[in-house]
Amino acid sequence: MLTIHNSLFSQEKNGPHTFVSPRINLGYTFGAGMTYGFDIFVSGYSLDDLNIGLCYSYYFTNTNTGVHRIQTISFTVDNPMIHARLGAGMVKRVWGLHNVNKAKVSGVSVDVSVGFDEYHAPWFGVKGFIHNRRKWPFFDLPSYISAYTYFKTPEIELYDQRDEGL
Repeated sequence: MLTIHNSLFSQEKNGPHTFVSPRINLGYTFGAGMTYGFDIFVSGYSLDDLNIGLCYSYYFTNTNTGVHRIQTISFTVDNPMIHARLGAGMVKRVWGLHNVNKAKVSGVSVDVSVGFDEYHAPWFGVKGFIHNRRKWPFFDLPSYISAYTYFKTPEIELYDQRDEGL
């Protein structure tokens, strides 16, 4: 029993591990319409099968008042089956002649997606952007809640200094 336990842990690696994983997503925002955008996940450290890093997201949401642009930066944990994020960001709306008028408000972002560790299998997620409704009259609901899908792309490895487990 002890040898099985040691052999399982000998395959795991811990330590600094930097890679970039870009993703394009497509979904639907409840109370609004289609949403589409991209994420760039940058991992900084790996602990067993768990990658820890930051994720930059930029996506567009079609609403009855025009297109709202949401960008967030999130603390991220990622493993082969779950991708979870918690962060902060901003929603922006432009309008008028030549789109020179701008309105924006900050908020909190929560995002969870699940899938299989296959590059051709779709991942499914739910994300929410919670903003101050009194400062943002352009959306009727208190938050943007979206269901979306994406395909996981191969990781672009930049640095790997992980140590083999004991």
